[in-house]
Amino acid sequence: MTAPRLMTARLVRLNQNTRPKVCVVLVALCIGAAMALAWVEREAFAQAVGWLHLHRLAGAGIAAVASAVLIARRRALTRAEFARSWLAAVPVKPATARWESLAIETLPASAAIVALSALTMMGAWNTQLWTVWLYLSGGIGVGVLASYLIPAPKAVDLPPGSRYVPHTRAKRAARILPSLAALGHWPVRQMFAWIQPKVVARATIPILIMMPMGTTADTAMVVIAMFGVAGALLLCGSAAIAVSRQARRWLAPLPMRAGAAARAFLLPTLGVILGASIIEALLLLVLGVSYRTVAAVAMGTVALGWLVTISGVYWGARRKRRP
Repeated sequence: MTAPRLMTARLVRLNQNTRPKVCVVLVALCIGAAMALAWVEREAFAQAVGWLHLHRLAGAGIAAVASAVLIARRRALTRAEFARSWLAAVPVKPATARWESLAIETLPASAAIVALSALTMMGAWNTQLWTVWLYLSGGIGVGVLASYLIPAPKAVDLPPGSRYVPHTRAKRAARILPSLAALGHWPVRQMFAWIQPKVVARATIPILIMMPMGTTADTAMVVIAMFGVAGALLLCGSAAIAVSRQARRWLAPLPMRAGAAARAFLLPTLGVILGASIIEALLLLVLGVSYRTVAAVAMGTVALGWLVTISGVYWGARRKRRP
């Protein structure tokens, strides 16, 4: 009784119809057939494991993205459902409510890790298989952590009798706290505004022409992605510098220091540069570059990008003295 939501889910499961449903039987038959096929075609299964081991980083990234999106969506649905449930009024300790909510929201990720562990144990001791399991499980775990960074969708209050007309809820007047935090999104939005489909298409043509004969499709895609990340880094720094110059004009009448707006610009921009450098490092790992070289390139890119951006933003935000 210390976890009412989990206890209710368990009672609902027990009180359901105990007769096996057709879908459950079909899923069990498909799983059994897949296990039997993997045991019979052991060589093909080993080749599939080898291919997954070769593309383990890409698999981990796909698992992380899928896990983040699925957990974020499940969290929004379960919290909206719990807010309308009579269990919301049950007195529960805060610690119990936190781990109970965590267990319910991360149930798909936990089930996926358990299923991967079961399939790995059935494959006997294989270094490549356990490496694939480690990367996929780690990707799912990273996706669960990243799901908390995805903002929850805003709830729309509809009036009674209407399904399509939104209804704004009356709120009390809140105290206005002036902040420059919203300026941090300006450089990032400017960067995406500069990245137009025509510009990307024209920039991709020279990259494809520079590809040597015999280059495989996956290598070409990775190289194009690396050039795209490098272009995004350049555009991000340029957008921050350009925006700082524009902000200097309309912030001139305000009694504030020039560095205040620059600091508001820098944090999101530096975060984008750091994320792009990490993506570039992962792409280099996919190409087979050594870990030492990848670390050196990532650290150099971050240091150079931060230095140029900080210098340009502070120089652009600096007010010029006029007679």
